[in-house]
Amino acid sequence: MRFMLAGLALLLSSTVAHSETRITGDLPVQGDAGAEATEGLETEYGVVRTSEGLRLRSYVTRPEGTVGKLPAVFVTQWVSCGAMRFPDARDTQLKLLAWQSGLVMIRIDRSGSGDSEGPGCDQLDYNTEVRHYREALVQMKQHPWVDPDRVVILGSSLGSTTAPLVAQGNNVAGVVVQGGGAVTYMERMIGFERHYVERSGSVRPEDIHPEMVKRMAFLHHYLGEKKTPAEIAAQYPDLGDVWKSIRGTQETTHYGRPFAWHQQAADRNFLAAWLSLGTPVMVVFGEYEQFETRHGHRMIVDMINRKTPGQAEWLEIAQADHSLWVYPDTYAAYADENGTRANPLYVTPVSRWLRRVTGLAGR
Repeated sequence: MRFMLAGLALLLSSTVAHSETRITGDLPVQGDAGAEATEGLETEYGVVRTSEGLRLRSYVTRPEGTVGKLPAVFVTQWVSCGAMRFPDARDTQLKLLAWQSGLVMIRIDRSGSGDSEGPGCDQLDYNTEVRHYREALVQMKQHPWVDPDRVVILGSSLGSTTAPLVAQGNNVAGVVVQGGGAVTYMERMIGFERHYVERSGSVRPEDIHPEMVKRMAFLHHYLGEKKTPAEIAAQYPDLGDVWKSIRGTQETTHYGRPFAWHQQAADRNFLAAWLSLGTPVMVVFGEYEQFETRHGHRMIVDMINRKTPGQAEWLEIAQADHSLWVYPDTYAAYADENGTRANPLYVTPVSRWLRRVTGLAGR
């Protein structure tokens, strides 16, 4: 399953020379690909320092030829590990947003990813990830390209859960999320499994009920009681086979992250975080979303607007999946079959919203 958002080509010729990329700070660029260079964008490789002394890679872009301070988008990443460097060969939705919105875009490589120092992403727990993002946001607001009063947080997939937590108390101009809602993390993971057993074909329809009962019991011990899969299997032998049947599980990780990441996420009150912000919000939902429920997304908009009418906006993309590709039906989306890229359905309205809430509309 794709957790990183895919994109299609923008109308920029591949023959145009790449814009300037400069490297600041003392963090080496690793790998054979070299530094990112993107047509139409100036790029700066920088360094964020965490409170425990780790150096994390920052990528900051702005439209070529711009001067002075601009509004910015600060990205909180999806669950899967990997560097946030823009790929050379394709145009991701984030790259398209960087072009079309006209804003500065800030991306951070998490601990142990890309150029960043520290334990690998597969060892990084949820609370530390949120803290690193919060520390990075404070530092990046001081960047000479960035207007510190006009920074928007953009969360994708499970980054939608960290986005409101990073925004809390940080004087942001708005938050936009896609692929994640505000139900409890326990409900979220139950929903993941419900979609899996219904849509993957791995469970016969008549067996879905007992299968879900077992999975819910397992998730209670795993997320609620903070037990490891091995501890659950030893204490509850009838649940011993559940872990291997849950989607995204490995021996020591779940969706590539340590057990503690998910267990700490289960303690977070996401809805309370959303309601504390008092800032414009946009929520994007794909009709054929494979993981999060529509209700989970919709709750953010409905609850915020009950408190402050008109503060939150809703964008639902018909027939779109978690990565916002368009599919003929729900089951094709779950199987990643016959999908079509449809980036303008996301990039254009989100760019328009970003420009409006940051005061760039009409400029």
